[in-house]
Amino acid sequence: MPRRISVALIVWALLAVSCGSDDPAPTSSVTSSRNETTSATDVSAGGEPPSDPGPAPTDGGTSVQPDDDPVTGPTEMTSTVSDSPASTAAATEESPVTEPAPDAPTTTAYSGPVSPVTGLPVENVDLVDRKLLAVKMDNHRRAQPQSGLEAADAVYEVVVEGGLTRFIALFHHSDSEWVGPMRSARPTDWTLVRPLNGVLLISGGQRWITRRITSNDVPLIGDTGPPLTARWNERQAPHNLYVDTYQARRVANDRGLGRTAPPTLFNRGPMNSPEGAVATQVFFDWSPAVDVAWLWDGQQYLRFADGKAHEWRSREGDETGQVSADVLIVLMAERYTACPQGEGSCVPAWHTVGENRAIVFAEGTYVEGRWRRDRAADRFTITDQRGDRITVPPGRPWIMIYPETSSVVW
Repeated sequence: MPRRISVALIVWALLAVSCGSDDPAPTSSVTSSRNETTSATDVSAGGEPPSDPGPAPTDGGTSVQPDDDPVTGPTEMTSTVSDSPASTAAATEESPVTEPAPDAPTTTAYSGPVSPVTGLPVENVDLVDRKLLAVKMDNHRRAQPQSGLEAADAVYEVVVEGGLTRFIALFHHSDSEWVGPMRSARPTDWTLVRPLNGVLLISGGQRWITRRITSNDVPLIGDTGPPLTARWNERQAPHNLYVDTYQARRVANDRGLGRTAPPTLFNRGPMNSPEGAVATQVFFDWSPAVDVAWLWDGQQYLRFADGKAHEWRSREGDETGQVSADVLIVLMAERYTACPQGEGSCVPAWHTVGENRAIVFAEGTYVEGRWRRDRAADRFTITDQRGDRITVPPGRPWIMIYPETSSVVW
């Protein structure tokens, strides 16, 4: 029998927005009747400690072992292949010019630099024409609240062992001195970072995985200690490593990794949802271990997990807030098990080349379609049911490589 989105999850999410909200009750659309499962043998794969979703011990309980093999040698830290030709952000599309009414106010179209990641204006052109940094981030309950998610230009979310998810936070025109916890690499990571001409920042990884990443033209920067990385003594390893993206840019420059900017992530334009396509409350059944809700508050989508608001915090803890996104992009994918040819352990991975279902949520509405790409070096192209390209409005996107066997309800 398929596992449905828990009734309790829907109840607490609805209660979270019931105060002062006139949004109608959600209409449901279930994308699949099967649910993703993960075998017990995958829980410790890749040298990771078991992913116990329970609360962190507060009485000095059994310590968590350090993360898997660190990235140390020069061959594991940089790619031997030079960067591809520089890409520039696409210009914004202008509406046809019409003569204003005699008393109508005039407006001036924005003609400055635009972020290829978010589609939003960027004041300094130097922040557009530079390398993208992708930070692999922990999402274990012992790693929450994370830091730096609020500053990222975009975020990828992908399932790893034990049915838990991890994030890849993308920093292009933005930066943060305190991002983490940072975690180790997985085989799917390079397929998401390669089209962006990015550098992947990781805590470590099995040697066969890091070699696969660098052989596919994705440079790596690992845990080299201060001033680049630091351990936070208020948390146990491996959930306590943080990275400074300002310092990471200095390291990338010192290693000659180039300034090649990412291409435009998606086709930009207005949200062309079908009439009546309302999606103000979206529920994701990632796995038996992870249920997530995103709720539209009129300006952005707010993330809820484990029955409560998913929060971020600053390094000192003097600033906190709820994790949010302007656009949710769901790219359904098929799971497979990636294994080394020699020494090492197998880990779950995802097919991100080919085509599968896609859903775009923005502005409290949605469009369903399909994603496609022929090579891992290509960006994702999303089309609607008629085969026309779906346009994505400007805003910070949260991109989910989502199990095709799991449910989405809205």
